[in-house]
Amino acid sequence: MLQFFYESLETLKEVKWPSKDEIIKMTIAVIVIVFISAVILSIADWAFLNLYDGVLYNLFTHLFAK
Repeated sequence: MLQFFYESLETLKEVKWPSKDEIIKMTIAVIVIVFISAVILSIADWAFLNLYDGVLYNLFTHLFAK
C-alpha cells in the first residue's frame, strides 16, 4: 500500500501545472460560459412559461369548459 502512495507522489512531481495566466484565462472562460448558459436557460424558461400562460392555458380552458 505504501508503494502505491510513493508512486503516486512521484507521478505528481511529473505533472505540468498550469501557469497563473492559464488559470486566469480558464477561470474567465468558465465564468463566461456559465453566464451565457444561465441567460439561455432563463430565456427558455420565460418563453415556456409565457407559452403555457398565454396559449395552452386558454386552449385547455376553452376545450374543457362546461
